[in-house]
Amino acid sequence: MNNIINNEQMHNIFQPILKVDHCLNAKTDSYEMLLRNSAGVFPGLEFLRSLATEEGNQQWITASRQSLDEVLPGHRNSLVYINLDPCQLDFENVWQFLKEVHTKYSQQVAIEITERREKVHNLDYLDDGINRLNALGFEVAIDDVCAGGNSYAFIVRQLAAIRRIKLSLLLFRDENQETVVDFVRAWHAFASAHHLEFVVEGVANKQIAEDLAASPTMLQQGNYWGKGNRQLS
Repeated sequence: MNNIINNEQMHNIFQPILKVDHCLNAKTDSYEMLLRNSAGVFPGLEFLRSLATEEGNQQWITASRQSLDEVLPGHRNSLVYINLDPCQLDFENVWQFLKEVHTKYSQQVAIEITERREKVHNLDYLDDGINRLNALGFEVAIDDVCAGGNSYAFIVRQLAAIRRIKLSLLLFRDENQETVVDFVRAWHAFASAHHLEFVVEGVANKQIAEDLAASPTMLQQGNYWGKGNRQLS
């Protein structure tokens, strides 16, 4: 197999997740750690495929460890969400790394589980993995609700084990603004009813930011607020 991740070229950025008031004053709540290649973009399909191998995960671990060790010691009050693909939970080297991270940084790091689209899953397919993350002491967020396997039924099953859900506006790029806002409000109502934190990601312009800013319990993330940096603010 080719050396998919060149650790001299790969790096992570930290994109802020923000509390935004009705005047668009923003305060950082937390960060999402996002992997980028030498061109400054997500590495793509080949990288995703590599996460189904021990070699690919070891390279991901190396890049992630370096980024966390560079930023977290100087930002003891910051919370960073690490992205995990569900398939990574099948690898013991990933679990060893997560145990190391929690031992070293405790409540500074949480886990965000992304959506793996190429397979149809039973609703219980992540029960053991999410329970194991909780047992290690991690707070867990579910990304991309409303997409693929991260359905309403799946989220309901995990309510007792998760803290946060995230809805990506990229899912609705072909819909009009009114329809998009209706989807956001529905998922926000669900999150509020079940005492979950709610993040809308993919906020790309001021109009969207203003439409969402009316709610003080809705967090925002996206390029309108900044693509992210290698260091925390």
